[in-house]
Amino acid sequence: MTSSPNSRRTPDPVEHHDSVRDALVEVAENSFFAFADPLDAEQFGELAAAVPTWICAQVSFDGAFGGSMTFTVPEQLGQELFASFLGESPDELADDGRLFDLVGEFGNMVCGSWLTRTCQRRRFDLQHPQVDRREGLGEFEPSANLLVSVNGQPVALGLAFTGR
Repeated sequence: MTSSPNSRRTPDPVEHHDSVRDALVEVAENSFFAFADPLDAEQFGELAAAVPTWICAQVSFDGAFGGSMTFTVPEQLGQELFASFLGESPDELADDGRLFDLVGEFGNMVCGSWLTRTCQRRRFDLQHPQVDRREGLGEFEPSANLLVSVNGQPVALGLAFTGR
């Protein structure tokens, strides 16, 4: 297959890990009063082993290029972020609808911040986040994800691009 000068290469997710991490840190600190630090696969695995239930939000986007960002957090962290974002007591648990909305919004904010930083003036459309609960991580590949700790809990951010 030949490429023309007008064809575009599908981006490599790993090339964007630093800018995605920057967007995550900005959103966590400025909107959720949380702290994010990088993790390696071993550190992530140790923290993840103690997590029974995860909330996963996927935000799809389309524009100069298309793809999706998947944001996987422990349910406990989702509850903490919910309370912090809304200024509520951390002892009061959010119902599933509100919790899923909040984790989806966190993913939406990180994805939007990353796209704005990365592509500045290009237009992107973000779809409503798809959010679900998962028991365990299933077939999880740490090397394919950006791994961070948010308030000492493991978070995985996956980035995938669709070809044009």
